[in-house]
Amino acid sequence: MTDDGTVAGDALRGDVAVIGDGPAGSALAAALRRHGIDAVLVGPDEPWTATYTTWADDVDGLDLLAGADVWAHRFGRITVRFGRTHEVERPYGVFDNELLRRHLRSGVRHVTATIDDASVVGARLVVDATGWPSKISGPTGSASGEEPAWQTAIGIVLPAPPPGALGVPTMMDFSDPGATIVGRATVPTFAYSLPVAGGWLVEETVLSASPPVDPEALLPVLAARLDTSVGELIDAAVSIERVRIPMGAQPPGRSESGPVRYGASAGMIHPATGYSIASALSGADRVATAIADQIARTDPTEPIDPAPIRRAVWPDPLRRSRHLHDYGHDVLTGLDRNGIQRFFDAFFDLPVDTWSPYMRIDTQPRRLAAVMVRMFAVAPWSLRGRLMTGDLRRFSRLLRP
Repeated sequence: MTDDGTVAGDALRGDVAVIGDGPAGSALAAALRRHGIDAVLVGPDEPWTATYTTWADDVDGLDLLAGADVWAHRFGRITVRFGRTHEVERPYGVFDNELLRRHLRSGVRHVTATIDDASVVGARLVVDATGWPSKISGPTGSASGEEPAWQTAIGIVLPAPPPGALGVPTMMDFSDPGATIVGRATVPTFAYSLPVAGGWLVEETVLSASPPVDPEALLPVLAARLDTSVGELIDAAVSIERVRIPMGAQPPGRSESGPVRYGASAGMIHPATGYSIASALSGADRVATAIADQIARTDPTEPIDPAPIRRAVWPDPLRRSRHLHDYGHDVLTGLDRNGIQRFFDAFFDLPVDTWSPYMRIDTQPRRLAAVMVRMFAVAPWSLRGRLMTGDLRRFSRLLRP
């Protein structure tokens, strides 16, 4: 970077420039390095302050993480609480952001800069990993064409686990918190509670809502859940985390021009859960392989054709899976607290290997449809009408193999 804050042109040249140095961009840059591709990662090099978690078995087998210790905490089981409490026997983990970042960036050419115009980049292929809405490509829409709904949350990091039920690692606690959101009383919330690097995080979350709920509006709900006041909760906080995740931000259109999108910029956020980091990590090698194939097919003096790369980010089968997940999002956002409790009690009563494919955006549509059919079969009659959202033909069409 020069004294005036600009980046020398040669620094942004190469086969591939990945713009955006968060987890998604860093993962793709690491995968490109593993393929021996001349790539540069470009971004402001800001700390990763979000809490990144995932089902650990979704990433344990990735070559990208082979031999790396990237966990702050791992659990062999985790609690979920709806109408009933379930002890889920599936490994769950909290990433150590600094360890993960250091591992992914190892050996990667990294230029510290903020780029908001891809035309200044001289690479043969530009990848937009700047998040949603993209800083260089703009936002994608929702399945309905409108702005996506949002998952929002307020998280308080406490110096020690709270007393009571949230003193153990808990992924979702949809029990009644004893308070509602001012002005949005019909929007249900859930608690999330687990150890993090700086203490113990307790978070109150809206799964999905449009218009979005301001995270600050969740503080009184979280305080009520913990049987304390807002003032006492803030006084006890080691730190405060505010979360905003676009739910249902769509994959880019097949004919989109401009940079190839990756990560949240490409809608790689699970529309029924809000999870994304495992998707970014597991998809990186698939996309890097497609880039390597195109480099091998292309004259070194010519730009790399982005179309096959876009298809690797969102292959046609996974676009169909996305339609199924969008359907699931619509079902969940139409349920009140009691409906959500009944839904997830039935969901987590299924064997782990039955429901776990639903939690991935890269599950093949046939397998995903099988999960949804099984869920419909075990759901109480009071839920089945909602699972069809009143349109039996649409429901049946989505579930066809």
